[in-house]
Amino acid sequence: MRYSFYGETNVGRVRDHNEDAFLTSDTHIFGMVSDGMGGLAAGEVASQITKDSVNSAFEKAGPDTALSRIVNNAITDANNNVRKAQKEKPEASGMGCTCVLLAFRKKEYCIGYVGDSRIYRYRDNQLHQMTVDHSYVEELFQRGLISAEEKSTHPYKNSITRYVGHEDVIKVDVSSGPLKPGDRFILCSDGLHGEVTDSQIAGVLRDNMNPKDCVQKLIQLALEHGGKDNVSVVVASVENDLDEISSGQLSGEILHKKKAKKGLLQKFLGLFIDEDEEEEDDKKTTVIKKLDK
Repeated sequence: MRYSFYGETNVGRVRDHNEDAFLTSDTHIFGMVSDGMGGLAAGEVASQITKDSVNSAFEKAGPDTALSRIVNNAITDANNNVRKAQKEKPEASGMGCTCVLLAFRKKEYCIGYVGDSRIYRYRDNQLHQMTVDHSYVEELFQRGLISAEEKSTHPYKNSITRYVGHEDVIKVDVSSGPLKPGDRFILCSDGLHGEVTDSQIAGVLRDNMNPKDCVQKLIQLALEHGGKDNVSVVVASVENDLDEISSGQLSGEILHKKKAKKGLLQKFLGLFIDEDEEEEDDKKTTVIKKLDK
């Protein structure tokens, strides 16, 4: 299978600095988004620590390590490193961040997350939220105490119950499943899903195939709807093979698998190849309110 990732982050129209971070890797085939909290520079510090920790976890993992284990370890390591930084710098004791992480291997995806950043999958013209917000209002909704409509206007909608840096031991929600050609995944901070409805997100995905176009149009939509928070978006696309790449993805270039040199495609807009595939086919709940959110 062929994978492509593209991501961007934007400070928004209200904030004076950006506490979000995102990362995509063409080497290890993953993407992540993190949304910092804690005030001053602490939120962006937590996001950067998380970004570095995730990248390091994939770098250290052996080729036979289960993808689910790598994903879990990546966010666990991030939590440990943020907790360490909190203890070393008391002024940053309240910092933390959300984290959503998506990785591919062969024909499988794996996701891991904490907090209220989200991962969606767009498949067969249907948008599905794959994560469940670790938030106070989500728990109220799951218990039937509020409606889906009330979640977006609830006074505690920015209160989260789990995040990187929350406690010494963190529970990471991890799940995996098979990929299908044509799948697209959206990783985003609440700067997107807090401003743009699911149906509007689906509309952008329906009208735009190129990951870069999707990301830029989603961010622009969030800004048009107010842009009250930092907004970060990563879009991942899954295609069936390398027989032909559409002109919309590589600026008119058509590449054929058997003619392309190994590693060549990695130079083009985050396009990733699974090497194996290439060879074969020559309830304790603590409510924490986000600061400055």
